Amino acid sequence: MAERAAYAVALRNLLEVVKGVRVDSESLIENFMVTSDVIRTHVEGVVKGARIVSTQYMSDGSVEVQVAMPLRGALLDAVVPENYGRFAGPLPLKPAPVPQKPSEVKPLPQPPKPEPSKPVVPPPVQEKKPEPAKPAIPPTGQAPEKKPEPSGQPEPATPPQEQPTVDFKGGVATGLVIDGRGLGLRPALLPKVLDTQGREIYVGQIVTRTNAVDQGVAGYAKDVSAAANNFRVTDNPAILKGVRASGAARTDIVLGQADARMLRQLSDKGDFLQYCRVIIVY
Repeated sequence: MAERAAYAVALRNLLEVVKGVRVDSESLIENFMVTSDVIRTHVEGVVKGARIVSTQYMSDGSVEVQVAMPLRGALLDAVVPENYGRFAGPLPLKPAPVPQKPSEVKPLPQPPKPEPSKPVVPPPVQEKKPEPAKPAIPPTGQAPEKKPEPSGQPEPATPPQEQPTVDFKGGVATGLVIDGRGLGLRPALLPKVLDTQGREIYVGQIVTRTNAVDQGVAGYAKDVSAAANNFRVTDNPAILKGVRASGAARTDIVLGQADARMLRQLSDKGDFLQYCRVIIVY
């Protein structure tokens, strides 16, 4: 009886934790559960299916049960919108036009022929004799302008272009690690990666809803070295440095201009973003 009671209390505590999980910068799971009975029932069913991690029997006869549940999979499927991410299949083809019988084809109306216009004779142009140019005389009391003489000092050099902070071995990237330490970043189920102009690089139209639900949009870590050696980003990840947190709840991360350009180039050569091989260090 104590074990069953401990399991029931653990599920109740787990549901309280799940209600506080942030979906994106504007939404909590609790908001979806309040507005939709279907989502609330689905989330409660996922919590009830949580697995038991450990069971400890105390000397006084009490029991302590620890339970856990994955955030991806069934939970993400319940809270992620149906139209989220990139369309998974090919674009639908337009139906071919049905050929008509020769008797059903009507001739197109011909446009009216334009009437010939009369030629317009331009009026004769009178030639004007050019007047001799007068030398420019500066106003009284004003010295003529002098051309600036070279000062001999070099002109200020243009500022160098921003260099990317990427740590990458070269070749084809197998994953992405974003260092967001010290930015006040908060974890979320659906974080975004933006450039300094607010344009979305990831997740947007890169990841399909199926991959986002099965893999999770991004993983989180507290150490850059541990994140770079994580199986999620495999053996050759690119490590970029975030410049600030964005969004109402500071769940999105912004990359510098050079790093954003580098990420776009790396994603063109590999498919690591499509399969959500991203870890954010916070």
